[in-house]
Amino acid sequence: MVPLFANRFLVCLPPLWLVGAGTVLAVLVLLVGHSVLRAVAPRLADEARSSVSEGFLGPLAWLAFIVAAVAAAATPAVPVRQIARSLLRIATAAETVRRFEVPAGSKTMEIPLGIRPQELDSISLEGDQPLTVRTQQPIEGFALVKVPDVDLAPGTPWTWRRPSLTAAGGGSGASIVPTNPFLGTQAKLDATNPGDASATLTVRTTLTPEFPQSAILPWTTVAVVAIVAAFLALRLFAGRIAAVAGTTVKEAVAQPVFGVAIILGIVLLLGFTQIPYNTFGDDVKMLKDSGITLVKVLSLLLAVWTASVSVAEEIEGRTAMTVLSKPLTRREFFLGKFAGLVLVVTLVVLILGTALLATTSYKVVYDARESAKTDPLWRDCADEMITVVPGLVLCWLEAIVLSAVSLTVSTRLGLVPNIILSFGVYVLGHLVPLIVQSSVGKFAIVRFFGRLFATILPVLDHFTIEAAVMGGVAVPWIYLAWAAVYAALYSTVVLLVGLILFQHRDLA
Repeated sequence: MVPLFANRFLVCLPPLWLVGAGTVLAVLVLLVGHSVLRAVAPRLADEARSSVSEGFLGPLAWLAFIVAAVAAAATPAVPVRQIARSLLRIATAAETVRRFEVPAGSKTMEIPLGIRPQELDSISLEGDQPLTVRTQQPIEGFALVKVPDVDLAPGTPWTWRRPSLTAAGGGSGASIVPTNPFLGTQAKLDATNPGDASATLTVRTTLTPEFPQSAILPWTTVAVVAIVAAFLALRLFAGRIAAVAGTTVKEAVAQPVFGVAIILGIVLLLGFTQIPYNTFGDDVKMLKDSGITLVKVLSLLLAVWTASVSVAEEIEGRTAMTVLSKPLTRREFFLGKFAGLVLVVTLVVLILGTALLATTSYKVVYDARESAKTDPLWRDCADEMITVVPGLVLCWLEAIVLSAVSLTVSTRLGLVPNIILSFGVYVLGHLVPLIVQSSVGKFAIVRFFGRLFATILPVLDHFTIEAAVMGGVAVPWIYLAWAAVYAALYSTVVLLVGLILFQHRDLA
């Protein structure tokens, strides 16, 4: 029983390996970039290297080290060759057109295609003379649903596409074949030309990665490089704002509440994997829903706490007046605090988000074992992990919006009122659609306040996809882009109000 469980547990490791390998690759890319920068601009390279000890890159480096260590330990259980082949196919996938001459009167002329059937996305056969083409070759000892031989009429192509693509509208004329027309490790055709003239067989193939989930690796690399590059750009080109942001992050990480929130979040996420949700097969969805909500609440809590401590207490303790006595404007001080809050939220989402991805991958295996389901494949775990990413992105955006609100409130109010108002905005922001709907057809004063709330409060339902997660609906990336635009616009407006309030605040 133990070996069986161990084998099942190993299934959840390849998706985590992809994240770790992507992180390692990102570190290598950053080291190469640092070497190039050192040759071009040594001063900027030294500045970038010294930033590793800052409050943001320090915890991020530890997270990268842990993820890389897990990936190194999991390497023996990972199908590295399959993943490498899929990654290569991602970079080289394109339509290929080849033509073969079939002599007159030939019977069962073998035509090797040199492709793996598992990577075949679509294939089209067309002949200029009547031809009979066989795709499936007989394999002794295998029972299969035979694909009939293809009788090609001149100028009339035969097309096969993956069933999912055909069902989604693969185009008219596509033959719906439920199974792959090829077997084995290499695809080949048998062509018969019963005519008296030589025929030309045109074969158009489109390939796709056997495991498209392997794209987790390059996307992880891009994400890590983008995050670090954005921080370094802030430090190199907005030094004063970055200095305030770095101090804010250090203060936040040094607070006991930060460590407690991170440890509590990880412990709860691990505990979620053992909870029997009794959902008749949807326990993974419940874990994702609970995990996304937990990450959101903890990131918001730390953002509000940090905003109150780093601004309100500095104003009340006259620390802000001392800082502003240096060559630092109030605008730079305020924007630096906001940048620090964004970095704190980013750290929380990255740390807890990584833990949520790991527990989601494990939950797929655990749920199959507890429910006596068919053993899942590693790509099933990866698919479930991928669906969590949009939720984490929206958590991050929502936390940024409420960070701007909390920072603005902290210019005038202390810790307790700030927490109350910020979480009041959080609750009412999720009720904005209901408020607007309930005010329709009511008295004028009710409609006025309904529209007022809808105008002032952020519509936080834009950042909620728990229903999509529960329903198994994929979240399009364009939706995330528009949500990011909304978060940027609303945060900008709130920060402008905060700047006005802070400019007229008496710090003495």
